[in-house]
Amino acid sequence: MFNKVLIVTVLLVTFASSASANTLYEVKKGDTLTKIAKINKVAINDLRTWNKLKKDSIYVKQKLIVKKTTVASKTTTNVVSNNPKIIENTKPKQETIIPPVQVKDEQLTIAPNAVQAMNLSTEGQAMYSFIVDFAKHLEGIPYLYAGNTMAGFDCSGFIYFIHSQAGLDITRQSSDSYFTQTANVADPIIGDLVFFENTYKQGISHMGVYLGENKFIHAGSKGVEVASLESSYWKEHFVSFNRFNSLTVR
Repeated sequence: MFNKVLIVTVLLVTFASSASANTLYEVKKGDTLTKIAKINKVAINDLRTWNKLKKDSIYVKQKLIVKKTTVASKTTTNVVSNNPKIIENTKPKQETIIPPVQVKDEQLTIAPNAVQAMNLSTEGQAMYSFIVDFAKHLEGIPYLYAGNTMAGFDCSGFIYFIHSQAGLDITRQSSDSYFTQTANVADPIIGDLVFFENTYKQGISHMGVYLGENKFIHAGSKGVEVASLESSYWKEHFVSFNRFNSLTVR
């Protein structure tokens, strides 16, 4: 058990450092992914990967990760990206870039997959990948009533811990209190919250983090584990997928 806690503690420091070292860019009117990539001197494919973008639609005031901590090595060889539209070369004269298509006002999308997305946090969503990856590394940590440390978690303590370690400004509260600070989303994305009711008490009583494919990770009676929303128990108590109304980086 000591070795397990030691290993996960090292992972905790690594993830927290990575999250705080990332640089965020706020999308402005007229921006495109190509334009943002040029401004920040990064590859457009990196922007797609870092921000989990399945398409190139972006929206005003969206927060995008434009810089990640990496170990860079100098090279003078040509680099051809997976995107056939862009060929990058260390010699500026040989660089070929297809001119960006300006995003018109009517093309700007509201927050991805959100029903009530006007006021939902984009800074929180920018950290979803770190939150989910870190949560998975905590699998097996035991259940502990009111716990919110590596010694053990209850469901809301687990949510508090993984979000705070990702660098987000969040306070320790109960699952029903967290529920009042979120809005329902019809089409959840990986990293959104899942709420349940009438498990050990009436009303909202349990929560976890959505992993996609009808799975979620949570701190249950057996400790931190991945569970299926298809199971009869969780189907019976499922309430909704939600997203924090406001969650910012510290």
